[in-house]
Formats: sequence, C-alpha cells, structure tokens
Amino acid sequence: MKSIRMPLAVAGAAAILGAAFGSASLLAHHSQSQFEPEATISIEGTLTKGSWANPHTLFVLQGKKVGTTDAPQEWTVEGPSPRQLETKGWGRAVSKPGDKLTFEGRPRRDGQPELLLLTVTLADGKTFSFKPE
Repeated sequence: MKSIRMPLAVAGAAAILGAAFGSASLLAHHSQSQFEPEATISIEGTLTKGSWANPHTLFVLQGKKVGTTDAPQEWTVEGPSPRQLETKGWGRAVSKPGDKLTFEGRPRRDGQPELLLLTVTLADGKTFSFKPE
C-alpha cells in the first residue's frame, strides 16, 4: 500500500507545481486587448530605439500620423517576437536608429501613442507585413 501512495503523492505534487508555474507564465504574457481590434493607423517618422527581445519586440519612433499636420511625438510600437520578424525578412540589421520608417498598426483604445505592429515600410518603399494570416 505504501508503494502506491508515494508515486501518487509525487504525481500530485508535480501537478500542483506545474499548474502554479504554468499559470504564472500565462499571467506574465499580457493580452492585446488595449488595442483597437478593427482600426488601423499609420505613423511615419524616425526610429529612435529598438528592443529585439522576447516575448515581443518594441520600437520607439519620433513621428506623426500619416497625412496629418500633427506635431511629431514619441510613439511606441509593439511587435511580435524577434524570430517572427526575422522570418518575414525584417531583422536587426535592416533598420537602425535614425532610419525613416512608416509603421501601420492597431492604435490603443485609450488614445495613447502606441501601436500593435501590422506592417513596417522602409524609406526605400520595401514593406514587411506581420498581419495574422
């Protein structure tokens, strides 16, 4: 009887630990609910920073909405993982701070200058799309 209880106890403890650590990683990965699911805008300007770290890339642009006379401001653009960008052809060596870029993406619901990345267009007109397929 003792030999059956011990493996069950170990399995139970493993399940509890797995659930605890699994849920922690789920909570660490935030949703994208802060972005408008249907709206898109384009921002053009100069890349000032780029962070190519998992789980999401992050870019900072000094720019304005395309087609407006708005004063340039700092925009933050959240992209997919570095691997997803590189798979589509846009890697670290393609764009550097100081480059002129146009980002298309989903704006924040609360109007903050932030986008969820859908496409990026380089100064030479080359476009990389990260739209869900």
